[in-house]
Amino acid sequence: LNGDQNLNLEKNLINLLGGGFVTTCASGHDSLFLAIKSLNLNKDDEVIFPVNSYPTAHPLSQASVKLVPVDVDENGQIDPKEIVKKITKNTKVIVTVHLYGLVGDFEYVIKLARNNKIYLIEDAAQSFGTRFQNKAVGTLGDIGCFSFYPTKNLGTLGDGGAIWTKHKRFYNFFRQAKSYGEKRKYYSEFVSGHSRLPEVQAGVLNHYLTMFDTDKKQRQNIVEFYLKHLDGASGIRPLLSNSESQPVQHLFVIEAEKRDQLMKFLRSRKIPTDIHYPKPIHLLPAFSSLQYKKGDFPMSERLSKAVLSLPFHQYLTKKDILYIVRLIKKFYND
Repeated sequence: LNGDQNLNLEKNLINLLGGGFVTTCASGHDSLFLAIKSLNLNKDDEVIFPVNSYPTAHPLSQASVKLVPVDVDENGQIDPKEIVKKITKNTKVIVTVHLYGLVGDFEYVIKLARNNKIYLIEDAAQSFGTRFQNKAVGTLGDIGCFSFYPTKNLGTLGDGGAIWTKHKRFYNFFRQAKSYGEKRKYYSEFVSGHSRLPEVQAGVLNHYLTMFDTDKKQRQNIVEFYLKHLDGASGIRPLLSNSESQPVQHLFVIEAEKRDQLMKFLRSRKIPTDIHYPKPIHLLPAFSSLQYKKGDFPMSERLSKAVLSLPFHQYLTKKDILYIVRLIKKFYND
């Protein structure tokens, strides 16, 4: 089923994540889809997830379950108080998304899942390497989903993903579901598609893992440098991680007054920025069947109009950051 590079990658990920079971797959999208499918849910079973997480909503919807979006906190992380309002007898899963590589009030989320006997899935696509209470995110629930898309904290040359679980039965399902439901070659026990990570991509990831500690530290240093020099700046507020976490950020995101004007101003000075994400999923045509309306998720809607992702990668220099910060301050102070 797997070649040597995939097998070595799974072992390397288990070591880095601190145990459990890992299987590679074709993408972060597939990891979430397979995670939900492993639970054998039906169309009336409810899955709670944050309404601002655009990529997460699609595989959940494709898994044919009842989507229950909830609002987020001011840092874009799922709000446990909003989860409490949405839990019913049909709630089977909470999907938490460590968006931007940050962590929210995750201890509360873990307790909610445990106390209500609800499965907890972590979408850790943007947070590889992040830790919470000194444990790797993606390993604090029942299933953790990772993406190795090229821009991610650990990225390959094409696409890729992995699924972590502490449950052997889910692991056994993932092994079969990623290849036609086969227990052995050409012997399918259930109908499934395929979601395999090419050997060449696994080999690239094994190589990049040898450099990950250095890249991780550089990303953390860049965040600290940004925060130091943006401290006290008018018009903007960096989105932050839980004080009990050690984030490895995928993006450096601010909430900005006059966001669109700032974006245009920076672009005119050759500074690229982006918006993650411009609309919560309840305001998108694809999810109109959920029958929510504008105003139903106020924090997510507020952030969607104000978040801005600044240039962020491990190769940024202090000179680059100082130039970006100087332009931001100029925009608000002139």
